[in-house]
Amino acid sequence: MPTTTNTHGGKRPGAGRKPGPVSDANQRFTEARAQKEQALARIRQAEADAAERLLIPASEVEETVGTAYATIAQRLLSLPDELERQHGIEPELAEAIEATIHHAMTALADDLQRLATDLQP
Repeated sequence: MPTTTNTHGGKRPGAGRKPGPVSDANQRFTEARAQKEQALARIRQAEADAAERLLIPASEVEETVGTAYATIAQRLLSLPDELERQHGIEPELAEAIEATIHHAMTALADDLQRLATDLQP
């Protein structure tokens, strides 16, 4: 097999790691680097997990908020009847309280609608 002196690439004679035992310092360095990579991977995974918890689908938020508002509305609308039964207030006063609650809920719904419109891109 003829040898040529003008070759590009390939293995150079005498290049590369010399055979023999790996030094303690080299072994410690390799282990430390592996530990560092594992720690960085754990940090990246923790950051990804945290980001997933922060990014809640809009449909889930809308459903939860809608349920909460419905519960609040039911409780507020039951107040006039409870006041009438428990404290003996006059039916006319209970009706006035109910009208005030309806007015406040309508204003709140309008405010929330305006807020939602302002937040849309």
